[in-house]
Amino acid sequence: MTLIENVDERTAPEPPPPSRPSKPFWRRPWILPLAAVVAVYLYMQIEPVAGVPEEQLFLPPHDDYPLYYPLLVIHMSAATLAMITMVLQVWPRMRLQFPKVHRVSGRIYVIGAVIGGLSGLGIVFWAPMPGKVGSLCMLLFWLGTTVAAYRYARRGQWAKHRRHMLYSFAVAANNPWAFFFYVATSEMGIMIDPIYFGEGGRWIPWVGNLMLVQWWLYRTARRPAPVPASVARAGEA
Repeated sequence: MTLIENVDERTAPEPPPPSRPSKPFWRRPWILPLAAVVAVYLYMQIEPVAGVPEEQLFLPPHDDYPLYYPLLVIHMSAATLAMITMVLQVWPRMRLQFPKVHRVSGRIYVIGAVIGGLSGLGIVFWAPMPGKVGSLCMLLFWLGTTVAAYRYARRGQWAKHRRHMLYSFAVAANNPWAFFFYVATSEMGIMIDPIYFGEGGRWIPWVGNLMLVQWWLYRTARRPAPVPASVARAGEA
């Protein structure tokens, strides 16, 4: 066996999947609702705290940890960047017709997710106890899947890159569902024990999203991913 034949197949670049024509907009009716949900969620999260001094915010005690508030600002800013760019990442028409935008926004997403995840790890231990374990696991999973997706893209392993990026997207999209569920139950006058909601609210959204993503991957396993060759060539750069 020659040295060339002994190359590790796990790191060998995969040929780019065959390209398929993009579906018309009305056959992908989830793009605008997803963008709207993200926009409304970000507005409702950022607007109440924008420009408000730290001492006037409702924050958990962190008197012995002066980095809490700076890390919180970094976490919110980076996670906002990741949530905005994730909409572009999962938009098939953008990926097909504007591969450069897809590539650049993907790198911005990775930067936002990594910075947001690391800064989140810096404050999660000072968060209220209900939800702390779920938040820690969520942040670790988000970091792991995002870094793995980026590495697979650099290696040209597009199927693995796509799968791990969808896992990362499932985690990034978890907060709006938990937030809107809490708002809806509050408006209906339904009182939920904060201890159970705090921990369950940190597990159910992102684990539920992961289950939906995995179901979709199984359902579309035989379907070629519509990735243009230009994206594949860019990933090998």
